[in-house]
Amino acid sequence: MLAPKRRSPRTHWVLLSLAAAGGALVSAGCPSPEERACDRICDCSGCSEARYLECVDKAETARADAVKASCTGSFDAYVSCVEEELECKDEKYLFDGCDGQRDSLRGCGISVFRTVCEDANDVFMACGLGLPFSTNPDECVGQILCSARCIAGMSCNGLNGIDFEESQRFNECTSACFNKPQGAEPPRGGP
Repeated sequence: MLAPKRRSPRTHWVLLSLAAAGGALVSAGCPSPEERACDRICDCSGCSEARYLECVDKAETARADAVKASCTGSFDAYVSCVEEELECKDEKYLFDGCDGQRDSLRGCGISVFRTVCEDANDVFMACGLGLPFSTNPDECVGQILCSARCIAGMSCNGLNGIDFEESQRFNECTSACFNKPQGAEPPRGGP
């Protein structure tokens, strides 16, 4: 009877290396839609690795917020749109074709790739009310963040007092922002 043929140590090493590389590829997986959108944003604006990781972290936090607010479909639609529609002009990114998806997500009081304060400013500008918030992300926190979430979920009729019920919900939402202890979680889903 013939003895079984032994593999050479070199062949064994190559097979182990391939198995390890294959395992690394499987565990690394494909990038999430949030990561792909952040890739496109950072490719355009030339952001650092730290800013890229911050973008991904904020997008993942927004996804968790969307799940809590039962707005996962709106979140997914917006992120997919940003990934597909993003245009880069002079190192500034635009995704104007995603306004409907963004507005749907705003209705949940959630913002991705921009601060909620920037979204609230957009709503105020569209309603002819000016710019209430700073565009500095470090200043969009606490009670200001809470108030911005209330605004981002409003229509112009509610903000201008034309729709009484919506205006009342807005007043209740913003009042809750200032009646909560400092650091408390702001309301989700707007008014």
